[in-house]
Amino acid sequence: MTTIVLVRHGETDWNREGRYQGSRDIPLNARGSRQAVLLSQGLGMMRFTAAVASPLRRAAQTAAFVLAGRGVELRTDRRLQEVSHGEWEGMLKTEVEQRWPELWRRWRETPHEVTMPGGESLLQVQQRACAVLAELVAAHPAGTVLVAAHDATNRAILLHALGAPLACFWSLKQDPTCVNVLQHTAGAWRVVALNSVAHLGGLLSGEEHRAV
Repeated sequence: MTTIVLVRHGETDWNREGRYQGSRDIPLNARGSRQAVLLSQGLGMMRFTAAVASPLRRAAQTAAFVLAGRGVELRTDRRLQEVSHGEWEGMLKTEVEQRWPELWRRWRETPHEVTMPGGESLLQVQQRACAVLAELVAAHPAGTVLVAAHDATNRAILLHALGAPLACFWSLKQDPTCVNVLQHTAGAWRVVALNSVAHLGGLLSGEEHRAV
């Protein structure tokens, strides 16, 4: 059985401001770094066979905090990057809504049908990210692997594991440094933990963690 510990990165300044990040390489802010430390503590003495992260700094930095002192080398894979928001990147939700009102409405109502201008579709994200997980299952059939990625990327992976359509994208939530645990055995996925943030305690509110 392969166990995947799938985490989202900690907070960035753009998360707090409500800006679309996508493929932009925005680092953790001070709060995000603290969240990542708490994540590492929350995972306790968990032993990882391997670790892979999106190369975007916010994800790689989060994974590095978790792996400190665990003796596991971090590998990065571009296929775990966040969905490319294209022309929306760097913009506030209100700015996007004003400039692309119909497309923004469709993104909120039928996200699986949207390809952002100059960006990606959720299906493209799901296909590339799940290819990484398939490789991890083959390489670590009896291991525990840390995977550090992003909000939309994680949702796409989780929907695949749950056998749910991408139309259910907004039915899931991924808070900063949340923990999801997936197990793969006998050719099938099982989700055993979803968006766990108990390690954050008072560092988790709600307003600044809006998914964009």
